[in-house]
Amino acid sequence: MEQGMRKLNENIYVQSTSDGLNVGCVVDKDGAVSIDLPLNVDEALQWHAQIRRLAPKPLRAIIFTSAERVNSDALKALAPNLGAFGLPAIIHDAGFNQLYAALEASQPRMLEPLSPVQLRERAVLPDMTYSDSATFTLGLENPVRIDITSAANYSPGSSIVLIRDTGVAFVGSLVAGNEPPFLHNANLEAWQSLLANLRRNRKIKVIVAASGPVGDMALVARTQAYLKAAQSGIHKLVRAHKPRESLSALAADLVELFGSFTGSYDVVVRRVQSGLEYIYDMTLAQAVEPPPQE
Repeated sequence: MEQGMRKLNENIYVQSTSDGLNVGCVVDKDGAVSIDLPLNVDEALQWHAQIRRLAPKPLRAIIFTSAERVNSDALKALAPNLGAFGLPAIIHDAGFNQLYAALEASQPRMLEPLSPVQLRERAVLPDMTYSDSATFTLGLENPVRIDITSAANYSPGSSIVLIRDTGVAFVGSLVAGNEPPFLHNANLEAWQSLLANLRRNRKIKVIVAASGPVGDMALVARTQAYLKAAQSGIHKLVRAHKPRESLSALAADLVELFGSFTGSYDVVVRRVQSGLEYIYDMTLAQAVEPPPQE
């Protein structure tokens, strides 16, 4: 692991992995809950060992903020026997569907395809799903309630995890951390609506993004400003009938707007431009889409 655990409050910790992703845990005398896992198997085992030193009782659940945070091998190393009565691994149902579709696509070509049971034997996937919201309760005497809310209308399978009465929210990639946000497969309107809802929630004081330093609502505001500038810039280019090549200048402007970041400048600009191209193509398609027939 890249650095030691940081204590956010009495029973919430966060740590950055070697690839810059944040993982969190909630501990109680009755056990612990992990929010996401390191993608590296050895780091996942180290993370589990650290949690065990903090909590006298076993790990009670793993909550994933997106399908991208699931590594079947890491999950298997921690929890070979998943299940509601063992160690539930929880993900939004669209996230599970993504993972299962990838598992189906990876199966070997054969005359008789593998059955769903046989497929599930090939890889360990989260075993519990929800659609709109769910609450996991940790402990009995002084229960800690962990509220999980869908952010799937912004990006399929994404979740916001709020530890009730603490002001701490794990928001995944919904909020940009140490690099400009990735725009592929994202619904910008839904994204901005979710960010606006976060800012209206006065109970939230601490924001833990998928990567980067722990922050506050300033991270949310910066992400909002970035998305607004990206959307506005693309709409101007489309209205002016500017070609895709014009996005390179917009990408450079957006990177400057974002401020400091950890990645290579050229790599980040290319990544930003790739996301802009996706949004540009979607906007252009909507602009020329014929009206529905009455």
